[in-house]
Amino acid sequence: MTWYIYSWSFQLKSPLHVGFHKIMHFFRTRPYVPGKLLWGTLTAKLTPVLGVNDYQKIGDFLKKAIRFGYLYPYIDDQIFLPKYTENGLIFGLLSKNEFFKKFISSMASTSIDSDSLSADEGMLHELEFINPYSIDDGKPVFMKGLLWIKEFRENEINIIRKNNKFFIKYNKRELNFEDELANSFQLGGERKYGFGLLELKKLNECKNLGEFSGEWFENGGEVHLKLNYSNSIWSHASHCNNIDIKGDIEPIVGRDWDSKGSGRKLNAQHELFWSPGSVLNEEKTFKIIDFGLWVPCNSTTGEA
Repeated sequence: MTWYIYSWSFQLKSPLHVGFHKIMHFFRTRPYVPGKLLWGTLTAKLTPVLGVNDYQKIGDFLKKAIRFGYLYPYIDDQIFLPKYTENGLIFGLLSKNEFFKKFISSMASTSIDSDSLSADEGMLHELEFINPYSIDDGKPVFMKGLLWIKEFRENEINIIRKNNKFFIKYNKRELNFEDELANSFQLGGERKYGFGLLELKKLNECKNLGEFSGEWFENGGEVHLKLNYSNSIWSHASHCNNIDIKGDIEPIVGRDWDSKGSGRKLNAQHELFWSPGSVLNEEKTFKIIDFGLWVPCNSTTGEA
């Protein structure tokens, strides 16, 4: 099956909090949207629309039919990708401090004790988020990334391509991927307070990676990326011995759905990953796997 690559961009319609870690009562946000969050959001939206009532089934289908890139802030035709340099972490042409001053805000809140109508003890916290408008000049903030889609069929669910558009079919229901699934959704934390609203502005088929470093190709029915020396990675790449790279490493841990219910399964993907922005000290090929994660390929065999 042939993979098709698309560039998609969304306008932030409300603040976006992508859970990272917390320092005391301060909840930090990631400055990008990981692929797993996009996968989970599309799964949550598609399942009730198709009337399947089986989130795991739809999620597994999307894992096989789509490969996700991460979404990064984008303003005035400039995308702010992270990269580690001798002077520290930069985003596009901005230093880390300049980037945070332009895009990242925070707010303090607490829960209220219903009897005393005062703040519950120990519940005051501060939440960091990506602002929907740039803080310095008030311009709308967009999030931009890549995704790969292929025609795929599994049991009664299939995704087909007609007139350069993709449709998801189940029984007699046919859903337009761009107009009915990716057109708008809500993701991240604090959604019940209106956070995380994204509205699709562009979904264009493309031939290359555009602003993202490297080249892509198919091998063995999977999407692969070839990056050059000094290129920075723009996803999480598995930490292993067959890669020469410098940057930050972090564990990727999350809670998944299983037969016991939502969030009951603690999942650690390969334990440690190189963070986006880490810089290669060699030419390297990666395979994109579930949730947009990268696995380095062996330089001799070409296998991940």
